[in-house]
Amino acid sequence: MSDTNHTICDFGLHKGQAYTKLPASFLTWMIAAKHHKAEIASKELKRRERAATNCN
Repeated sequence: MSDTNHTICDFGLHKGQAYTKLPASFLTWMIAAKHHKAEIASKELKRRERAATNCN
């Protein structure tokens, strides 16, 4: 799985922000809208889920 820490959003309201900083709602929208970068959004949400699981 690729690292999303250095991947930068290149469109819309969040242009210039790292995917790790984007709101989950925006990532979820990308996936639901089948955005051409939805795979990156999906990887970031999975990374967050793993991080949350590992903290517990």
